[in-house]
Parts: sequence; structure tokens; C-alpha cells
Amino acid sequence: MTGDRIRAVEAAHAVVPLPEPLQLGAMTVRRREYAAVRVVTEEGLVGKAYCLTREAPMAALVARMVAPQVTGLALESPADVAAAWEQAFRATAIVGRVGLLVRALGLVDVALWDVAAQRAGLPLWELLAREATGGAPLGDPARAAAGAAKEAMLVAAYGTPGRTAADLAEEVLGHARSGGWPLLKVARSPDAALMRELIARLARELSSGSRPVVDVGFGWRDAEQALAELREWEVPAGALAWLEDPLPPEDAAGAARIRRESGLPVAVGDEVTDGRTYADLLGAGALDVLRLDVVAIGGVTAARRELARAAAAGVPVSCHVYPEVSVHLPGVGVETFDREPPRGNRYDPAPLLIADGGPRFERGRATPPRTPGLGFDLDWDRFERWEQT
Repeated sequence: MTGDRIRAVEAAHAVVPLPEPLQLGAMTVRRREYAAVRVVTEEGLVGKAYCLTREAPMAALVARMVAPQVTGLALESPADVAAAWEQAFRATAIVGRVGLLVRALGLVDVALWDVAAQRAGLPLWELLAREATGGAPLGDPARAAAGAAKEAMLVAAYGTPGRTAADLAEEVLGHARSGGWPLLKVARSPDAALMRELIARLARELSSGSRPVVDVGFGWRDAEQALAELREWEVPAGALAWLEDPLPPEDAAGAARIRRESGLPVAVGDEVTDGRTYADLLGAGALDVLRLDVVAIGGVTAARRELARAAAAGVPVSCHVYPEVSVHLPGVGVETFDREPPRGNRYDPAPLLIADGGPRFERGRATPPRTPGLGFDLDWDRFERWEQT
């Protein structure tokens, strides 16, 4: 194929109510809203992406701000994807650069990479591996390494009204027994006694191959408050894989202090939209693990830059949600919610939106698909197309 161009960028959204409200840091979440993007080329290739909106007007931002900048552009190679990213970033710089517009750009960028990989006849992970080595086809050992299964983390238990430490522990332990997950995420509760009981029980009863992660969700005001509460938790040595997002990510000095004075491993980066935030965190010595949201940071194009930054610092990367995309990135850990409940996961029912494909999860590891592109399809019947009025 030659001469293909972007014919249309379609944006849509979907809302899925949750059975019970979730308390995540200072946020109460009663429903999950998702935005989706579909990029269609003149020659009929279709790329897709989705994300949590966090109640922001993501579909409208894609349709009004990003789509007009990329429609009509050439889309024949990874270089064209990079050019489209640069065009959209610069054209929206007066109101963008960080924040919601970068997320909107990230959605479109992911869909463009899906098309680029389909055009090449390769799964995205293989296209990215080729791009990293000058574009030449991979030998069998290199291809096997690029497509190997990745360590996966399960979002195992978040607090809902009335749940006890015993309830949460049983949910985590059940997942550990049935799925062999090496990392199991739980949400921090403001009830320090509950957290002390939960962490102590998990430290006693989880097998040596599994450890919990505690997601604070930016819930502490500052390092002083965090350290005071952590002392109440009485965390046994080595009991946590890491403490996640204890403060807003821009507080690099605070995260570094928590890491230094608590002795706990610290991971930061969910929802970060500006690479300078990662530079500050790494420079402050705040990170044991860099958390990367491939959509929030601006898509695969921007994520590749942050992977290089983390590698140069010798810091491992764990990705935030969207395993259908992150499983294609080199050398990362993948995060997922339970994908089995027929009515959807009660914390994040995104798997209901996936019609087919995606990574294969087995014994706590995620294997990327072998089909060209991202290797999954969205169920578009669950989405409502955004129309400008």
C-alpha cells in the first residue's frame, strides 16, 4: 500500500455504573466513563484506542482539538505517526502541552500506531522492536524476547462501604491462590487500623511468590502526614512490593522523603501527562518504580521517550491500566483488573468493552497477541459517538 492518509478520526464515549462506590484517595467513584477513538484511513485500515475519562470531556477534546489537526495527514509509516503527534501537539500548544489535551492526543496516537502496525503486517510489539534496532526484521531470538510474556499486576481489592480488613484480605488471597499473581494491588484506606490488620495478614498468608502493592491514589497531603500514617501501619520488612502514588506526582521532594524515611519502595506516575514530572522524580531519587500511563503521557510516541528515560536511570517501569496497549511496550510490567466476571469487574469494568483479542493472562503473566496491530477490537455497540452540537 502507498499513499494512504487519515480519512476520519471518530470519538465516542460509554458509561458503566459501578455496583458500589469506590473511595480512591480523596475521590469517590460511582461510575466509570470511557472514551474511545477510531482512526480510519483512505484505504480502509482502522485503528482504535480507549481510556478512562475521569469524568473529563475526552471525546469532545479529541473531536474538536486533535482530530482536525491530523485528518488528511499521511499515514504510511512510524515516521508519519511521529509527524502527526508533533503536528497535533504544536497546533494545540496554546491550550495544551500538559493535562487533558495530552491525554486526547495520546488516544489518537495509540490508534495511529495500531494502523502503522497493521500496515506493516506486524503486532505492535514487533514493530516497536524493529524501530528500536533501525527497522530491520528481527531474528528468531530477538523476536521471541520482544514477544515474551510480561509480569502482570492484578488490581485485587479496593475498599467499598462496610468492607473490613478480613473481607479485603480474603479477596486478595483468593486471587493469589487462583491466578498466581506476583503483584496484587489494594487501595489505601484512611483507617490506619484496617490497613495494619490487612497488611499483617497478607504478609503472613501470601505465598513467597506474591506481594501486595498499596495504591494511595494521591491521598496524603504531604510527606509528614504520609510518614505519620505509615508508622501506624507497622509494615513488616519486605511486606510491600511498593507504595504507589503517595502524593501528587509533582511533589518529587515529598516522595523522595517518604522513600528515604519509611524504607518502603515507592512508585509514582499514574495520570502523569508531562515528562518533566518524571525527570524531577528521577532526579530527586524518589522512585523505585516508574508508573507509566501510556494514554495520559501522550500515547506510544511519548511513552517511548519515558521508557528511554527510565532505562537510562536504571528504574523499572510498571504501566497503569490499558493492558491491551501496554503489553506491547518493551520491558514493562502490565496491570489489569479481573477479566472474568460476566457482568464486569466491580472496580473497572473495561473488559466489557473489549469485543475480542488482547493479551493472554496466565499465572500472573501477560503475553501479547500475535496478530497485526494492537490485536484487539472494541465493542463499538457499547459506545455512543460524540457529535458536535
